Amino acid sequence: MALLNVLPPAEECGMTLSGDRIAIYMRIPAERGYIGNAVATLREFCDHLDVGPEKAQRIIVALEEAVLNAIEYAYPENAGVIDLQFSVEGSEFTVVVEDFGLGLTSFPLQEDATRDSDEGILDDRGRGLQLLFGMCDHAEIHSPPGKGTRATMLFSLEGNDR
Repeated sequence: MALLNVLPPAEECGMTLSGDRIAIYMRIPAERGYIGNAVATLREFCDHLDVGPEKAQRIIVALEEAVLNAIEYAYPENAGVIDLQFSVEGSEFTVVVEDFGLGLTSFPLQEDATRDSDEGILDDRGRGLQLLFGMCDHAEIHSPPGKGTRATMLFSLEGNDR
């Protein structure tokens, strides 16, 4: 599955059930107070799908990091919204976090760029993307300047910790 070809939400909130695919879409304000709503929804989705606790925690941490990045960098001066999608198709669990803000022009957006270096590891800031990529089996970030950012995170549900 091409991660960047996941369909955007058709509505502000909703759920899709079709064949081998289940998906939840939601839109939250880009404010820290709403992260708990997203996490609670994702946790219930994981529980419903019998995702093991370790895998569910990895998925939740990746979601939190992506949402925090969107809140901090997409809308530094103005309010905005963040679209979320949680979906499972076959053995692939996908989480998409999309904002419509400034874009991430000054960050390494490639998975390898965040894993190969310990430079700045003790700094107060800048570990969010490294943590995000470390939690996922595969992740892509698409961020054209000034046109928002879409983080797509894939988790395999195969194995013992479904």
